[in-house]
Amino acid sequence: MSTTDQRPAPVTSPAESYAPEDPRTVEQLIAPVARRAVEIVRDMRPENSLSRWVTPEITQHLARRASLTRRLRASTGYAPPRQLMVTGVRCCIVNDQTVEASCVLREPDRVRFLAMRWELRHTGWRVTVLEIG
Repeated sequence: MSTTDQRPAPVTSPAESYAPEDPRTVEQLIAPVARRAVEIVRDMRPENSLSRWVTPEITQHLARRASLTRRLRASTGYAPPRQLMVTGVRCCIVNDQTVEASCVLREPDRVRFLAMRWELRHTGWRVTVLEIG
């Protein structure tokens, strides 16, 4: 067999190989949801941009923190840098319907820790607890 006969195996993304109700699908969502949550808190993104993935209570909490950021920015004029890097993503499957996850979000002027709890609801996976440090 020559090298031209060898073809790489087709690449499939991990999210495609799991059923939607499989807890391992949450692993692909942790970093994007964490990034968007911090962008909402920093008032860089609209409050409803995570409404598909979080409960209404989490959306209200993020909206409250974003309004505090707006008030602080109006009084001090401080605008946080736009750079944001998600690192240290960890995922723990508690059971078939609950996943706990954490990650570190690095900004030029600070580092934040984010923890979340995902639960399988009738409409899919939703973040039911979100803590941003």
